[in-house]
Amino acid sequence: MAVYYSARNADTARRSFQLSQQGHVTDRYTKAIEQLGSDKLDIRLGGIYALERIAHDSTRDHPTVMEVLTAFVREHSHDVDGGDKSGEEKAARPPKRGLRTDLQAALTVISRRIASHDQPVNLRGANLTGADLADADLDYADLDGANLTGADLTDAHLIGVNLIAANLHEADLDGANLTGADLTDAHLIGVNLIAANLHEADLSGANLTDADLAGANLYEANLTDAILYRANLTDAILYRANLTDAILYQANLGGAAFFGANLTNANLDGANLTKANLDGANLTRANLTRANLTHANLAGAFGLPTGRADRDELRDTAHRAPSGLGWPTE
Repeated sequence: MAVYYSARNADTARRSFQLSQQGHVTDRYTKAIEQLGSDKLDIRLGGIYALERIAHDSTRDHPTVMEVLTAFVREHSHDVDGGDKSGEEKAARPPKRGLRTDLQAALTVISRRIASHDQPVNLRGANLTGADLADADLDYADLDGANLTGADLTDAHLIGVNLIAANLHEADLDGANLTGADLTDAHLIGVNLIAANLHEADLSGANLTDADLAGANLYEANLTDAILYRANLTDAILYRANLTDAILYQANLGGAAFFGANLTNANLDGANLTKANLDGANLTRANLTRANLTHANLAGAFGLPTGRADRDELRDTAHRAPSGLGWPTE
């Protein structure tokens, strides 16, 4: 009997302790939320970092904290003049690049959250111009329509991210992992995607004018109707990529691997295909006017011009190419 009562008392004490702890967390949470609404930058920052501490201390409250911080960013990223209420922020903000300090702090906390305790981040439509998200963990995040102009996403984790119609003008995604990302109709003019992983990414309708995709992995990527005017795809991997109706006018495709790629109706006028591997590529109705095919590998490519004049023009363009290219014969 003594053992029974001892066990019951221990259980009661444990429950009382848990309730006390939860009450303490609730008090901390309430105070942190109040701090977020302050006119003073230092108090808002205190609230942000207090919320981060709560998220780490309480697995139960982790998702709620992240929802609060993402809502804070979504709401206040569109404030006039970055939401500067006190005047102190104007002096603290970098002159040309970067978010308001408290918004950047919230993003930093979000990007280093414990993802296994959380749901995918919702930053849909947020204005994240100039944000520092290098190495950020944003796998499966919702950034539909977000403005990431000039943002630093170097080596960021963006697997399965939703970037439909997002603005990434001149953003830095060097080495970023965008496997399975949805970039449909995204604005990617001048973006840096050097060595980025875009395996099975959807870039249909995206504008990649002047984008740098040197060494990028675009294996099985969807680039239907994409604009790649003057884009740099040197040594990029485009195995089985879909480039139907893509505009590659004056693009640099030197050394790129197009094994099994679909280039039906693609505009390659003036493109540099020096040493490109087009083995097994579908070039049906592709425009290769003025394209440089020096040393390009066209073995196994199909849809090549069959008329003598067009065929002779391609022969002249690739006059220094190795033998055995599989040119069509009459």
